[in-house]
Amino acid sequence: MSSPTDAADNAVTPRERHRLQTREEILDAALAVMAEQGVAALNLTEVARRVGLRQPSLYQYFGSRNAVYDALFERGMRIHAGLFDAAINRHSAGWAAVRAASWETVRFAAGQPELAELIFTRAVPGFTPSERAYAPSLHVAELMQTAMTAAVEHGELHPAAASESGIALLLVMIGGVGTQHLANERGVEFTLSRLIPLLDTALDMYAAYFRPDRPASWTP
Repeated sequence: MSSPTDAADNAVTPRERHRLQTREEILDAALAVMAEQGVAALNLTEVARRVGLRQPSLYQYFGSRNAVYDALFERGMRIHAGLFDAAINRHSAGWAAVRAASWETVRFAAGQPELAELIFTRAVPGFTPSERAYAPSLHVAELMQTAMTAAVEHGELHPAAASESGIALLLVMIGGVGTQHLANERGVEFTLSRLIPLLDTALDMYAAYFRPDRPASWTP
């Protein structure tokens, strides 16, 4: 008996399958060009050459340069959301899950520097992601809020840690480590970085600042 997945695969025509494959090849080539020339310096003529297309033919797959950026943004967001989700689910809800997910975020940034620069910084002037491309980020935000709330409920953190400003501070710390690595150690292996290990120190400082024994009325 065929599975629903088999049925879905069979519903895709060879022409559609080839189109999807070509789109992915274009995105892979775009990432390679961005790695060599900079995230904001994406040259579609060079991308087309690398996949064996003329530039006008490339526009049959992506209508503009920003459409390529948008598809890459969605790819990066989906990869990050998957890693974040898996890290959260590998641990009991609470601070341990938050720490694990924080590490996966930095690991993603180190391993996929072009995607990380595109989705975590305003690397491309004038580019704004579509709602579809941005949607996985909303899922990550929900996971973070749930995990931080659990950390408060388990007596691991002060309630202020799960507030909007408390979570914003945490994201700034995680992002700071990741972007410093991208800026100063791009290409350095994750385990050889001198900056990435600072994430543990930063998380320890955060937990100490939001320690649960502060008065309930305390605000940072």
